[in-house]
Amino acid sequence: MMLLTETNGNIPRTEEEKKEMIAKAAFHYGNFLTALGFKWEADENSKDTPHRVAKAWIHDLAKGSVSEKPKITHFPNGGYTGITFQGNIKVVSMCSHHNLAFTGYAHVAYIPKKKGKVIGLSKLNRIVDWYARRPQIQEGLTQQIADELGKLIDNEGIAVVITCNHTCCSNRGIGHDSTMQTAVLTGNFFDNIKGTRDEYYRMIANIK
Repeated sequence: MMLLTETNGNIPRTEEEKKEMIAKAAFHYGNFLTALGFKWEADENSKDTPHRVAKAWIHDLAKGSVSEKPKITHFPNGGYTGITFQGNIKVVSMCSHHNLAFTGYAHVAYIPKKKGKVIGLSKLNRIVDWYARRPQIQEGLTQQIADELGKLIDNEGIAVVITCNHTCCSNRGIGHDSTMQTAVLTGNFFDNIKGTRDEYYRMIANIK
């Protein structure tokens, strides 16, 4: 089986491959728990934990690593040249350093070309979720989403801001509850600071 050389990458797997991956991962996770000193098979609440963990990775936590890219629908924009914005898109991901969750929201915007197209509203959510559901750093996730939108839309600018809390910081180490924010701005969002960029950040502020 081909392996990912970068944890934030993607190789679509068949259902049979996923079943095989779950079985192997469950076996090794059981050994991991044993190595940490747990007789997990003897505990009624833990005896199926290795299988549950493996299924959670394949079907939920890291499904962006093993699933096909979502199909994206486009529609004529009717000559619209303003900002298309969608805020508070849920982000559920995990850091590639400790494999602990980071969660929060993405705020995504783009300016379509006058004779261009717009993306179906639910598809922005699907793009964010597809890239989020894999191990990575937040900076890389923000860049991936912005790059994908740049490929999908003939645009005058792309903006992606992600705000998340990281359990690798709150649940271990320094134990703080600080919030991390990352941003990628291109085109008009980067160049027009007092106009387009300010309007975008006002949209984020107003949606909360």
